Amino acid sequence: MAGANMTYRFLSWLRLAKKPPLTDNAPKKDWHEHHIVTLKKHERFREKADGIPNFANKPVWVHLYPRNEQDLIELLHRYDIHPLTVEDIFNSSNRIKREKFPHYTYFCFRGVHLNGSYISTNDFNFIIAKNTIITISESERTTIDRLLADESLCRELLKKGPEFILHRILDVETDHTLHIVHDIDLAFERCESMLLTHSAQLDIAMVFELKSSLALIKKLILTHKEIFDEMQLHDIKHFSPDSAAFFRDVRDHAIKIIDTIDGISQAIASAIEAYNTISTKRTNDIIRILTIMTAIMLPLTLVTGYFGMNFKNLPLTEDHYGYLKTIIGMGVLALAMIVFFLKKRWL
Repeated sequence: MAGANMTYRFLSWLRLAKKPPLTDNAPKKDWHEHHIVTLKKHERFREKADGIPNFANKPVWVHLYPRNEQDLIELLHRYDIHPLTVEDIFNSSNRIKREKFPHYTYFCFRGVHLNGSYISTNDFNFIIAKNTIITISESERTTIDRLLADESLCRELLKKGPEFILHRILDVETDHTLHIVHDIDLAFERCESMLLTHSAQLDIAMVFELKSSLALIKKLILTHKEIFDEMQLHDIKHFSPDSAAFFRDVRDHAIKIIDTIDGISQAIASAIEAYNTISTKRTNDIIRILTIMTAIMLPLTLVTGYFGMNFKNLPLTEDHYGYLKTIIGMGVLALAMIVFFLKKRWL
């Protein structure tokens, strides 16, 4: 399952905005330590010989860090998890989806995170059964770890139903993605002025990195929105009717992200078009100046070439002021051509 944490692209646009150091208040912990949270206690353990007990009608949240497929099967043998679900959890190319099984529903969502100068995605795997939510990950998930650290909030959410744990995690992750999109927007605003002024400090590749990053995020959020749409159209087994409004709220946040990305992408496209227009105009101006200089020098070159021929009987060759007259004539010719170009508005 190591492949579930995917790093996509180096983002040089982060150089544009200095960020204050992030402070992580989440407690340090052993990532192979499993959790069972009920209304009365929060149990932490490394091994459980008999696997995770079935809590029947008691609401419970089980969070696992399995080392491999066999480890997960042994931990959840009482829950009759389908082998295909286990395979999907450990599949590095698993897609975002919702799958219904006779006694549980499996969800796979993907969160977007900035790790230094990299944008990465982390899979979030959820199994929702009667009064039970099981979350599974192979490494740190800050959203989950902070929620586990807040035991009072965990119990409050479990009282409403395990699906509210799912909502809380998805809501925080969706809002976090929105913040990343806003960071990209701020980075683009910083480089937009350089783009329009054709600044030498601008690396145009930055803009295309911004655009590709937005495309990646939009692709993920669109898939999330499809799942939220399905949840809105079809009742999910083991979900209370009260939870529907909360998941609609997360869906609205996803739509907001998509709309924001569309707006930024349109602004980037317009800026790139303006940049290309300015570049074309500058190139045309340079070519026009060089062409005019060539046109002015052509007749002057012709005159110097004519008088440079090795013949004795050329006009002005014996004239004491021949050189001066030639220079004056060439100057008048150049001046006349400049006046002509000005009248034609070519200069």
